[in-house]
Amino acid sequence: MKNKFICFLTAGVLALSLSSCFENPTWTYDLAPVVEFKNPRAGFATQPTNNVSNGVAQRTIRQLLKRDSILVQLVGAQRAEATSIGYIIDASKSTAVENINYRILETKGTVTIPANSSSAYLKFEILEGIPTTVAATQNYPLVLTLVGNDQLKPSENYKTFTLNIRR
Repeated sequence: MKNKFICFLTAGVLALSLSSCFENPTWTYDLAPVVEFKNPRAGFATQPTNNVSNGVAQRTIRQLLKRDSILVQLVGAQRAEATSIGYIIDASKSTAVENINYRILETKGTVTIPANSSSAYLKFEILEGIPTTVAATQNYPLVLTLVGNDQLKPSENYKTFTLNIRR
C-alpha cells in the first residue's frame, strides 16, 4: 500500500511539474487579417451554425422567407475606417437568376464593414420567381465567392457561400 501511495504521489508531482513547462496559450488572432462568410442571418435570435462541406458554407431557404442575409466577417483587428469587401456571384455554379429569384438590396459586388466593426451583412430579397410546377425539393443555388480587396484577402476555408433557394 505504501508503494502505491509513493508511486501515485510521484506521478502527481511529475505531472504538475511537467505541465508548468507549457506556454500559456494566447487567444489573440495574430495572423494576417482575412474576411470570410459565416452562416448567421440578421434579425434571427438563434443563429444557425456553419454547415461546412468541403469548405463550402451553405444554407437552404424557401422563397416565402422574402428577405435573407449572409454575414461577412473580418477575422483580425478592427479597422478605423469603413472597409469595402468585394464578392462575385459564380454564374457557372448558380442557377438562381437575379431579379427573378433574388435581388441584392445594397451595392452589388461589394459589402462594407463599418469602421470599428468586425462584420457586415450582405442583404438580399428573395423573389417568388420559382414556378409552382417545379418540385418543392428542387434547389436554385446562388453561389457567392469573396474576392476581398487590396489589404484583405478571403479565408480559403470560408470564401464561398451557397444559398439554396426553394419554392
